[in-house]
Amino acid sequence: MNSNIILCLSVMPAGGLVGAGANNPWIPPWLAAAPWFPKWSPCTAVGAVCLDCNTRFICTKIGGLERACSDPTLPYCNLGECSATPTVECAPLSAVPA
Repeated sequence: MNSNIILCLSVMPAGGLVGAGANNPWIPPWLAAAPWFPKWSPCTAVGAVCLDCNTRFICTKIGGLERACSDPTLPYCNLGECSATPTVECAPLSAVPA
């Protein structure tokens, strides 16, 4: 009986495996540069925080993702969640009667 042995070689980049937030050697650059492709960032605590008035940062066990509050009914980031109510810092300026 003949048996065939297949030898698989894996190619590692010179710097070794790359951590979160950097270029992944297994994903083609044209795909990684797409605006819809998630950009993972390192983070320390699980949860969500507001980066600005309309953007939140969601931190998971494997990294964090930046997400815009794109729903027109929930345009503001308030306590790490997209909300219809802005925070005091993000509230629109009210017109002062003359």
